[in-house]
Amino acid sequence: MNVSQLIGLSFLAVCSIFLHIFACAIYDNWWPMLVLLGYMCVPVPIFMFAILKGGSTDRSGLHWTEFATSFFFTNVLGIPFLLHHGEMIETGSLVLSLLGTFFAVVCAGLQAYLSGSALDIYNLLMGEQ
Repeated sequence: MNVSQLIGLSFLAVCSIFLHIFACAIYDNWWPMLVLLGYMCVPVPIFMFAILKGGSTDRSGLHWTEFATSFFFTNVLGIPFLLHHGEMIETGSLVLSLLGTFFAVVCAGLQAYLSGSALDIYNLLMGEQ
């Protein structure tokens, strides 16, 4: 990965964080910040599986890892909708929060694609060399 790609990814990450903070600050309502807790929880099952795998060929741990990661990511997408439906945040905060999530997903996907680590993570989880 060269410097221009790294700068582009950094810009996307900063835009994502800015949009989440702006979604809170523009309406003086900090409930949309709950999405950031979901961001912190998404990679935890993957790290735990990679550490605790211990050379086992059992696929049930992988399936639970996929389930837990999907659960946390669904919460990242669902929390803004729930807050909006409960009339705790405005429509503008909903849109800005979802746009920030979109930028974060694009940033993570581009990083995995540009560094080639997506295949490395898959091989780590599957136990292949």
